[in-house]
Amino acid sequence: MNINKFTGGLDPNARTRTDQVADKPSQTQAPQKEQSASYADQVKLSASSKSIQQIEAEIRDMPEVDDATVERIRSALSNGEYKIDYERLAGKMLDFDERLN
Repeated sequence: MNINKFTGGLDPNARTRTDQVADKPSQTQAPQKEQSASYADQVKLSASSKSIQQIEAEIRDMPEVDDATVERIRSALSNGEYKIDYERLAGKMLDFDERLN
């Protein structure tokens, strides 16, 4: 049965990608320990991925807990003196959302 009509006449002696990188050593040549490929991998990050990485870096640089701020807010809450600036809070939330997009 002739399968060349189905495969488009592929040449069985054609070299493949791996053959180009690592040829078999002949008897007159000493075997090579390692050969490097001439192919390079590339990674491309989206804009949102870059933004997330930047935000993560900023968070890593921040202290985990600011004890003085926690105590100040705790005492203001217990005294009923803690006031929330809703416009400022909304603005910060919008800024954060813009940085993610």
